[in-house]
Amino acid sequence: MSTAEETGDDRADPARAPHEGEMHYATRDQLRAMAHPVRMQIVDRVGRRGTARAADIAEDLDLPANSVSYHLRTLARGGVIVEAPEAARDRRDRVWKLARTSFMHAPGADGEGDGDPEVTVDEEYVTASGATTMAALEWIRAGWVSEIAQRTANFPEAREQQPPAMLFSTPMRLSRAQARELFEAVEEKLLEYNRINRDAQGADLPGDPDSDGEAQDVRVLFSLLGERPHPASPVRRPGESS
Repeated sequence: MSTAEETGDDRADPARAPHEGEMHYATRDQLRAMAHPVRMQIVDRVGRRGTARAADIAEDLDLPANSVSYHLRTLARGGVIVEAPEAARDRRDRVWKLARTSFMHAPGADGEGDGDPEVTVDEEYVTASGATTMAALEWIRAGWVSEIAQRTANFPEAREQQPPAMLFSTPMRLSRAQARELFEAVEEKLLEYNRINRDAQGADLPGDPDSDGEAQDVRVLFSLLGERPHPASPVRRPGESS
């Protein structure tokens, strides 16, 4: 089995940081650092601001500044954020920015390598990937609960004044290749729309120029989860009792 040094491909060792121009898969340390719902929110806010101080994030998320500072230090140790001295007012002013604009989980994070013989499965990476996924799910869940509560409290409110909220769920029967194709198609469309009102670094553009200033913050969760096969049920013939 090939190693990262032999192939020149960071997918073979998800713990390594990718080089410029390559697919930016998250490292094991980055995933570990992000594996907390609050830190997921902080990463989102830093990215959308471009640069941010602890006080900025504390105000955005209505959290104590000392708690935000702790989470920022954890993210910095994991290589998720780095200091941005170019945005600081002086040497004592600590300003942060994202170390990269994308933190995709590397192939093999599902424990099977997606059938790619060049991808080794790192159990620690799989664990970190799972923890980060659970943190993201909790972040999304909390958002849904909060939004439903607000809609209930403010009902009836003019429909056009409410933030968009849509949920679609359907069972499907797909091969592994078809599931991958569907995921990549949805991912491509999400990335396309993510660029509409944001710059190349992922920061919000002032005035939402591509939506006439009407853009709203939206959280998107796309989940494609294979179900475990159920035990085969015995075939019943007409007239047979259970």
